[in-house]
Amino acid sequence: MWTTEYTQTTDAAPEALWELLRDVDGWGAWNEGIESIAVDGPVAVGATFQMKPPGEDAVTSRIVELEEKRLITDVTELGDLAIRVAHQLDPAPGGETTVTFRMEISGPAADSIGEEIGTAISADFPNVIAALVAAARAR
Repeated sequence: MWTTEYTQTTDAAPEALWELLRDVDGWGAWNEGIESIAVDGPVAVGATFQMKPPGEDAVTSRIVELEEKRLITDVTELGDLAIRVAHQLDPAPGGETTVTFRMEISGPAADSIGEEIGTAISADFPNVIAALVAAARAR
Protein backbone atom coordinates (compact mmCIF):
# COMPACT_ATOMS: atom_id res chain seq x y z
CA MET A 1 0.00 0.00 0.00
CA TRP A 2 1.14 3.55 -0.73
CA THR A 3 -0.23 6.57 1.16
CA THR A 4 0.13 10.33 1.28
CA GLU A 5 -1.81 13.23 2.68
CA TYR A 6 -1.86 16.98 2.68
CA THR A 7 -3.41 19.12 5.41
CA GLN A 8 -4.17 22.82 5.68
CA THR A 9 -5.78 24.66 8.57
CA THR A 10 -8.04 27.57 7.66
CA ASP A 11 -10.41 30.10 9.13
CA ALA A 12 -12.81 29.59 6.20
CA ALA A 13 -16.32 28.70 7.39
CA PRO A 14 -16.64 24.93 7.82
CA GLU A 15 -20.18 25.05 6.40
CA ALA A 16 -18.90 26.66 3.17
CA LEU A 17 -16.07 24.12 2.89
CA TRP A 18 -18.54 21.25 3.34
CA GLU A 19 -21.01 22.67 0.80
CA LEU A 20 -18.23 22.72 -1.79
CA LEU A 21 -17.03 19.19 -0.99
CA ARG A 22 -20.58 17.79 -0.89
CA ASP A 23 -21.31 19.27 -4.33
CA VAL A 24 -19.30 16.69 -6.28
CA ASP A 25 -20.77 17.94 -9.60
CA GLY A 26 -19.31 21.35 -8.79
CA TRP A 27 -15.73 20.27 -8.00
CA GLY A 28 -14.56 21.42 -11.43
CA ALA A 29 -15.52 25.02 -10.61
CA TRP A 30 -12.70 25.32 -8.06
CA ASN A 31 -10.38 22.41 -8.94
CA GLU A 32 -8.30 23.08 -12.06
CA GLY A 33 -7.43 19.37 -12.21
CA ILE A 34 -10.97 18.53 -13.31
CA GLU A 35 -12.09 19.24 -16.85
CA SER A 36 -15.51 17.68 -16.33
CA ILE A 37 -17.32 15.71 -13.66
CA ALA A 38 -20.80 14.19 -13.35
CA VAL A 39 -22.41 12.21 -10.54
CA ASP A 40 -24.84 9.41 -11.36
CA GLY A 41 -27.69 10.34 -9.03
CA PRO A 42 -27.62 11.85 -5.54
CA VAL A 43 -24.35 12.12 -3.64
CA ALA A 44 -24.48 9.13 -1.30
CA VAL A 45 -22.48 6.03 -0.41
CA GLY A 46 -22.52 3.80 -3.49
CA ALA A 47 -23.00 6.63 -5.99
CA THR A 48 -20.57 6.77 -8.88
CA PHE A 49 -19.17 9.72 -10.75
CA GLN A 50 -17.16 10.20 -13.90
CA MET A 51 -14.27 12.64 -13.73
CA LYS A 52 -12.07 13.77 -16.59
CA PRO A 53 -8.75 15.41 -15.81
CA PRO A 54 -7.50 17.82 -18.52
CA GLY A 55 -5.90 15.91 -21.39
CA GLU A 56 -6.68 12.48 -19.93
CA ASP A 57 -9.40 9.86 -20.20
CA ALA A 58 -12.33 9.99 -17.81
CA VAL A 59 -12.28 7.67 -14.81
CA THR A 60 -15.19 6.33 -12.79
CA SER A 61 -15.10 6.64 -9.02
CA ARG A 62 -17.46 5.41 -6.32
CA ILE A 63 -18.32 7.17 -3.08
CA VAL A 64 -17.54 4.74 -0.27
CA GLU A 65 -17.83 6.96 2.81
CA LEU A 66 -19.97 10.00 3.53
CA GLU A 67 -20.16 11.56 6.95
CA GLU A 68 -22.16 14.77 6.75
CA LYS A 69 -20.17 17.94 7.39
CA ARG A 70 -16.96 15.95 7.85
CA LEU A 71 -15.90 13.34 5.28
CA ILE A 72 -16.39 12.19 1.72
CA THR A 73 -14.24 9.35 0.39
CA ASP A 74 -14.13 7.96 -3.12
CA VAL A 75 -12.42 4.95 -4.67
CA THR A 76 -11.23 4.66 -8.25
CA GLU A 77 -10.21 1.25 -9.55
CA LEU A 78 -7.58 1.27 -12.28
CA GLY A 79 -6.57 -2.24 -13.28
CA ASP A 80 -4.72 -3.77 -10.32
CA LEU A 81 -4.92 -0.55 -8.27
CA ALA A 82 -7.56 0.86 -5.96
CA ILE A 83 -7.07 4.58 -5.36
CA ARG A 84 -8.91 5.81 -2.28
CA VAL A 85 -9.13 9.56 -1.65
CA ALA A 86 -10.58 10.93 1.57
CA HIS A 87 -11.60 14.60 1.76
CA GLN A 88 -11.93 15.40 5.46
CA LEU A 89 -12.83 18.41 7.59
CA ASP A 90 -11.96 18.50 11.29
CA PRO A 91 -12.39 21.24 13.89
CA ALA A 92 -9.12 22.91 14.90
CA PRO A 93 -8.30 25.17 17.85
CA GLY A 94 -9.53 28.73 17.68
CA GLY A 95 -12.59 27.90 15.60
CA GLU A 96 -10.54 27.00 12.55
CA THR A 97 -10.96 23.93 10.34
CA THR A 98 -8.33 21.43 9.23
CA VAL A 99 -8.80 20.24 5.65
CA THR A 100 -7.10 16.94 4.85
CA PHE A 101 -6.88 15.11 1.54
CA ARG A 102 -5.55 11.58 2.10
CA MET A 103 -4.75 9.07 -0.64
CA GLU A 104 -4.22 5.34 -0.25
CA ILE A 105 -3.31 3.11 -3.15
CA SER A 106 -3.72 -0.61 -2.68
CA GLY A 107 -3.92 -3.72 -4.80
CA PRO A 108 -1.46 -6.14 -6.40
CA ALA A 109 0.34 -3.38 -8.36
CA ALA A 110 0.55 -0.90 -5.47
CA ASP A 111 4.11 -1.83 -4.49
CA SER A 112 5.44 -1.53 -8.03
CA ILE A 113 3.62 1.53 -9.44
CA GLY A 114 1.58 2.96 -6.57
CA GLU A 115 4.10 5.64 -5.64
CA GLU A 116 4.55 6.81 -9.24
CA ILE A 117 0.82 7.08 -9.89
CA GLY A 118 0.01 8.39 -6.42
CA THR A 119 2.63 11.12 -6.60
CA ALA A 120 1.34 12.22 -10.00
CA ILE A 121 -2.28 12.34 -8.80
CA SER A 122 -1.62 13.96 -5.43
CA ALA A 123 0.96 16.52 -6.57
CA ASP A 124 -1.71 19.19 -6.80
CA PHE A 125 -3.33 18.51 -3.39
CA PRO A 126 -1.84 21.70 -1.87
CA ASN A 127 -3.18 23.79 -4.77
CA VAL A 128 -6.56 22.05 -4.74
CA ILE A 129 -7.03 22.61 -1.02
CA ALA A 130 -5.95 26.25 -1.41
CA ALA A 131 -8.54 26.64 -4.20
CA LEU A 132 -11.20 24.98 -2.02
CA VAL A 133 -10.42 27.39 0.82
CA ALA A 134 -10.49 30.40 -1.54
CA ALA A 135 -13.85 29.29 -2.97
CA ALA A 136 -15.25 28.82 0.57
CA ARG A 137 -14.08 32.29 1.59
CA ALA A 138 -15.73 33.78 -1.51
CA ARG A 139 -19.14 32.43 -0.47
